[in-house]
Amino acid sequence: MDHDSTITHRILIAVSDADLRRVSVAGLRASGFCVSAPTDGDAAVMLVESFSPDVVIVDSVLMSPCGRPLHERMRECSEQYLLCITDAGDDRLRTAVLHAGADDAISSPVHPDELAARCHALLRRPRQLHARPDGHVASVLVLGPLTIDLGRREVAVEDEEVQTTRIEFSLLEQLCRRPTEVCTRDELLDSVWGPKWVGDSHVVDVHLSNLRRKLDKAAPGTKVIHTVRGVGFRLANDVTDVLEVAPTPFAFA
Repeated sequence: MDHDSTITHRILIAVSDADLRRVSVAGLRASGFCVSAPTDGDAAVMLVESFSPDVVIVDSVLMSPCGRPLHERMRECSEQYLLCITDAGDDRLRTAVLHAGADDAISSPVHPDELAARCHALLRRPRQLHARPDGHVASVLVLGPLTIDLGRREVAVEDEEVQTTRIEFSLLEQLCRRPTEVCTRDELLDSVWGPKWVGDSHVVDVHLSNLRRKLDKAAPGTKVIHTVRGVGFRLANDVTDVLEVAPTPFAFA
């Protein structure tokens, strides 16, 4: 399959190390990828389907909610390219993840430029991926009462359409990509305004306050966005309770 260079390819990366996640996400975005980086097992498995990534990057030490290695669970539930990150010098594990279905494996420490290059190399391989009408992603995230159409950039809560600005939509999209996590103001600023933006982080609160008013007007009985004082924002329980389908907590091997 000849991948159209005009398409923004989508990467889902699930790793346990916060510094590795931050550096990898920044490097992949700088290379032109659209990136989602959940750290929760339920969210990672859910986003494989709803985020429709082209490449899934998984830390080999992460476990799925059912207690199995997350990379094995990802291989079972998706046909996307799968790249595993393994510990340095662990040749046996690197071989094992390849036998388990991974398309590529890379040892830590990981350089973001090499990670991006390996993703580009995978995308050059002739594999049939999900069709994209008109070269665009038409992915729809449905989280309980909240529906966000990433392709059409439309939002609805309790089936009531909500008109959003570009920034409001982008902020909500970032929260939905990490549905069970708290997004800090700095993370939202970096994702929506860009790493070179300079200004008061209070701008995040202003736009999310405006978005809240719109969501509350559309569905007065449903809370969509929750503020975590001193930290940032996350999706409210009214939205995330739908994710609680597996009682086994996310764990590391």
